[in-house]
Amino acid sequence: MSGAYEHFFDVMEDLGFFEHIYEDLPEDFTAVFEIARVLEDENNQLTQQLRPVLQLTEPGRKEPPPEDREDLEIIINEQEEYEAGLIRTPQHLPRIYNYQWLLPEDVFFNRLAKKELWVPYPRDPHYYSVDPDSDDYLPDRRKQKLYVLLDTSSSMAMKNRINLAKAVVYYFLKHNMKELGYINLRTFDTKIGELHEARDMASFHALISYVMRLHTLGNGTAMARAIRQAVDDINALPQLSGTEILIITDGACALDEAEIRRLLGDRIVINTIKIGRSQLIASKSYIRDKIFEEDTAQHKVIERLQKRQAELKHQFDAAQSPHLRRRYEDSLRSVQQEIDRQVNAMTEEIIVGYGHELERISHLHLQVEDVDLPGLFDFREEQFDEIHEIFQQIARELDLHCSLEQLRKLVLLIDHLSVVIKNTNDPELRRRFEQLRDEVTRRMTSCIEQQMEKGGGSLLRSLSHADRHDLDFLLASASSMQINLWRAFIWKLLAGFRRMVGGG
Repeated sequence: MSGAYEHFFDVMEDLGFFEHIYEDLPEDFTAVFEIARVLEDENNQLTQQLRPVLQLTEPGRKEPPPEDREDLEIIINEQEEYEAGLIRTPQHLPRIYNYQWLLPEDVFFNRLAKKELWVPYPRDPHYYSVDPDSDDYLPDRRKQKLYVLLDTSSSMAMKNRINLAKAVVYYFLKHNMKELGYINLRTFDTKIGELHEARDMASFHALISYVMRLHTLGNGTAMARAIRQAVDDINALPQLSGTEILIITDGACALDEAEIRRLLGDRIVINTIKIGRSQLIASKSYIRDKIFEEDTAQHKVIERLQKRQAELKHQFDAAQSPHLRRRYEDSLRSVQQEIDRQVNAMTEEIIVGYGHELERISHLHLQVEDVDLPGLFDFREEQFDEIHEIFQQIARELDLHCSLEQLRKLVLLIDHLSVVIKNTNDPELRRRFEQLRDEVTRRMTSCIEQQMEKGGGSLLRSLSHADRHDLDFLLASASSMQINLWRAFIWKLLAGFRRMVGGG
């Protein structure tokens, strides 16, 4: 079999959904497989829209010509690994060149205050391919240093946003795994998640599994705190020098733009993928505070107009002549009209700009519409044939031997068919997928019945501690599918396992 589903179970293992099946998997977790499959299609509209971010390279770094990638070996000159630069943050103080500690105290602190102390910073490494034909390891100059901030607020559960975000992260991790790039990730909602790092094959797989299992979403989006934490991490860790920040979020948020720009400086770049069209509306009190309390050029104009208005009002009240009173009244009206015009202009500017600070500070800002999964997947006859062939392969294995591994595959296939059925527009094709799911379920039931007749012997001998977690999940799945004999079979296996442990 060839096609998108040829390595379905291999991908499930990469995603952390196959080796150990736990009961706390997210809803519709295999939808990530389908979205990632779409992103691999360079001609897909969503892939083309995301391409500027999916193919990030460090600013100013050029791609090597294809001919430069052949027959090259990794060359590292230790003397060129670091370069001198002025201190950027007090956290770098312990790393300054040693001779500067001999400076007189007043000179030392003066230079520290002016950020004129010298610190060794890691150079951006150059990587050359060692084996252009390798599928697993292709380090080159595209090697990325990426710090991902993944929004896990409750609104990300809407309209498949979290699954799209996971698929984008999976795309990054999968492609950077070949180059062994430096990937860092934190989640954020009302709280900031722990720092996760991917540096080698094991940590890449671990991070993929962690991201794919995310499903506890918090209320609120602490965007500003998440950015500050990312900047602090990048400044504190020398190996993160030159790292770009990628924010994946659905939230519009109000940020102190000046403060964030100051934190980023000219060395840290933010790129953003914003999913959906959520907007933030400025409150009346916020608008009033911005207009009448901020020290801006427009605010100073309004202040002068208000001062002139107060003077005219005083002159109007003191005037005795009806003619003078009419003149002051006309002037007051004109001043009030100008104040209203200025206030309206400032209000419109505040309303239009409010909540778009992240867009303005991002080097790349991609607005992605909420995905319609049935339209995105566009399941056709060939997809049905490929999934059906997966089942046929398992069925042929079952004819020889029924094992726990095959039961895992069947459960995953049933779960995936449920996702496919939910997102298939064609009624006839959806009916065929439902029939296939029923057929898979019957085949799984048959396997269980055979094992029950044999006393569960072959499965019982291979049962391990980790298998019990998987069986718990299978039991929960069976309950939702109303397969009553699952419960008796699993408890029989567990009872036999306890007897084996007790007797051993």
